[in-house]
Amino acid sequence: MNFVRRLFKPRWQSADAAVRLAAVIGESAPELEAALPQIARTDADAAVRLAALRRLADPGLAQALAHDDADAGNRETARLLWFELLAGRHAKAPALAERQRLLEAQDEPRLIEHLAQHAAEPALRASALARVTRATLLVERATGEPDPALRLAVVERIEDETLLERIAERSRKSDKQVYRRAREKIDAARLARGDDTAIAAEARQLCERLEQRLRHGDTDTDDEQALRARWQAIADRAPAAFRTRFQAAGELLALRRDPEQMAALRRRTGEIDAIGQEIEAIEHALGAADALQQREAIAARVDALAERWAAVAEAGGSLREANERRLSAVVARLGELASAPLPPLVVAAPAPAPAPKPAATPADGERRRAERQQRQDALAAALAELETALEAGHSGPAHQAHARVAEARKALSEAPARELAQRLADAEGRYAQIARWQRWSDDQRREALCADIEALAGSGLHPDAVATRVREAQAEWSRLDALEGGRGGSGGLGRRFHAACREAIKPTRAYFEKRDALRQSHAQAIGAVLGRITGTGEAPADVRTLAAQRREVVEALRALDRVDPRERKRLAEQLRGALTTLDTQIAAHDAGIEAGKQRLIAEAAALAAEADLRSAIASAKDLQRRWQAAGSGRRARDQQQWTEFRTTIDAVFARADGERAARDAQSQAARQAAEALCAELEALAAADSVERGAQQRIDQAWLALGIRDEDLRARYRAAQGALRDAAEQAARLRRRAGFDAWLALHAACRAVERGELDTDAARLRIDAIGADAVAATALHARIDRALAGDPAAGADEDAVRDCLVELEALAAIDSPDEDRQRRLDLQVGRLSARLRGGDADGSPQETLVRLLERWAALGPAPVFESRLERAVRQLVGALA
Repeated sequence: MNFVRRLFKPRWQSADAAVRLAAVIGESAPELEAALPQIARTDADAAVRLAALRRLADPGLAQALAHDDADAGNRETARLLWFELLAGRHAKAPALAERQRLLEAQDEPRLIEHLAQHAAEPALRASALARVTRATLLVERATGEPDPALRLAVVERIEDETLLERIAERSRKSDKQVYRRAREKIDAARLARGDDTAIAAEARQLCERLEQRLRHGDTDTDDEQALRARWQAIADRAPAAFRTRFQAAGELLALRRDPEQMAALRRRTGEIDAIGQEIEAIEHALGAADALQQREAIAARVDALAERWAAVAEAGGSLREANERRLSAVVARLGELASAPLPPLVVAAPAPAPAPKPAATPADGERRRAERQQRQDALAAALAELETALEAGHSGPAHQAHARVAEARKALSEAPARELAQRLADAEGRYAQIARWQRWSDDQRREALCADIEALAGSGLHPDAVATRVREAQAEWSRLDALEGGRGGSGGLGRRFHAACREAIKPTRAYFEKRDALRQSHAQAIGAVLGRITGTGEAPADVRTLAAQRREVVEALRALDRVDPRERKRLAEQLRGALTTLDTQIAAHDAGIEAGKQRLIAEAAALAAEADLRSAIASAKDLQRRWQAAGSGRRARDQQQWTEFRTTIDAVFARADGERAARDAQSQAARQAAEALCAELEALAAADSVERGAQQRIDQAWLALGIRDEDLRARYRAAQGALRDAAEQAARLRRRAGFDAWLALHAACRAVERGELDTDAARLRIDAIGADAVAATALHARIDRALAGDPAAGADEDAVRDCLVELEALAAIDSPDEDRQRRLDLQVGRLSARLRGGDADGSPQETLVRLLERWAALGPAPVFESRLERAVRQLVGALA
């Protein structure tokens, strides 16, 4: 079982890193998925660890490996994956609540800043921003954060004026709320440290807002109490003109809310208007031809007028400055008349009789009455609008209604009805009062506008800022004129204002001319882009060209703010049209790519049923080449189709892998069996005895395996050779065993004959030698005689020498010099015997046995025993 597990162990446990990497990326076995955390931590190959980490996409594991992985590249990739998972930008990112919990446990500044910038949810970005301390990042988030509420929250955290100035400058054209709040905080900081310019600006703003409430009633969103509280904070440091202005506006608001004081004011205003009308009537009387005759009556009227004037003054009212000058002129003229003599009476000539008028018809009278009534009704309607506006205290609508009343009065050729005339006089008085108050307030504002514009000339502001402030001031000036019925733009203030505007704009002309030239060049560049796209009228064949053109169009759209605003709309429409055309062409190309790849997927799916695996593999490889040549479409769809295609192709290769694995298993099993046979054969070669038929069985099993591995074949041949050598060695030992036993028995015999062994020791030694000794009969007889106490007599020397010479001749060793002739005679005798056709000696083994028997029978020969042993051992070695 262990062998099977080792043979078929999973690919992700392979010793080959490439195989492990492919398994970690592509396989989905439960055992593999359970082992992925361990692989990501401990695998020896960095690429395998990284693949396991990417597959798991676990925040905790990514954080750990970002600090602990041995490979620097893996640590950086793990850190990026960790950041993506917590930011919610990864497909396997945890839920928002879990990521918020993980963020609370983190202290790494880089992670917190990354989440503040790149987290998918505003809530997570808000949590991260609350922990950001780097000022430059807070400034960037105040202008670059997508969520408006978060941008304002970041602004609230910043107190440094320099940073707030930077935020205000960046958001001036892009985010009015952030810009306004940054300016408010800047102004508040300057107010807190007592900056005179900030105090004056705050005072002007509070005056304008209070006057706005005066003009438009209580519809303004600012609470009046809050305005007054803000005023109290700066009242003692505000310029005197603004203190007077704020006090006047506040008194008017209070007066408007008190009905009794308002009624008294209206009465005083009516009386003042009546005094003005009386002055005008007196002026007419003084200018008449009979003024000298009527000077007493005129003087009486002037005295009565003076009394009325004093009564108005006691009630808290005052005449208009123009009426005061006119009244002074009337008194002076009356003094001149009082000192002049009366002229003589002159009888006037009768006036010529008027020409007779044509007689009026009843229809003409009816038409004139209808027209007169229509004019009276128009005046009454306009007067009602004026009275309504005056009652509400809205100066803007009052100015408009007063203009309509003036038009209606011009159209009126007769005197208005008594009731209408009384209402008209009352309304005129009230309107004159509110107009005078507004004019005073607006003139104060105009003075401030003139001062602001005059200060721009040497302010060093950017030309855009100068132009913006001039436009804003002009718009406010026009609004003031409109509120006053169009009468405020004339006079010295108007000339001063327009001159200041011209002087402020003059230094910026060079900048704006250069900017216009740049805008023109940008417009031409955009035109060139459009020309390249629409010039040929045909779609490019290469999708990369289409993509490049689309990028150019998108960049041109983003750069439209560099073009003259008057050209932007037209260019934007053309660019959007070109973008639509390009998108259509790219979509058509992508559709073609998608259809082609879908056909390849269908062909790949059909390969699963292919019976011929080799043909299926070849077709799969061809499909892969065709897939690479098919091109690229939309990335998301390409990835989806590639997954489908790879799944079908992998199924084909999985079949091949299965068969290959089976073949590899068979090959491995055969190899292991062959190794076992080699080991068994090697064991046989090392054994003392070999089982009969064992080698034949092993040879048959080897042939059945059909091993082609040269290393194994060489090992088997070496084992066979070793076995043969062992068999030959055993045969040699068997062949010489009898002779070795004879030598041992001869040595025991001589020991007994010399008296070195007693009977028991001799028997033990003889039993140890065994019964294998050749020519043992004579030796046993000698031993028995020696043990019996009758050892054999010494051998005859000539017989001994003759036996030794024959042994040495048989062993092919030289005899001593004294036996050389004896050796020669022996050789001559043998040659003669061979010539006679006989070979009496037999085989070498038989001859050796015969000679050993002769030696044993001769008896002891101690002097020649060394020659005997040398010759016998030489012969035994040669025979074996």
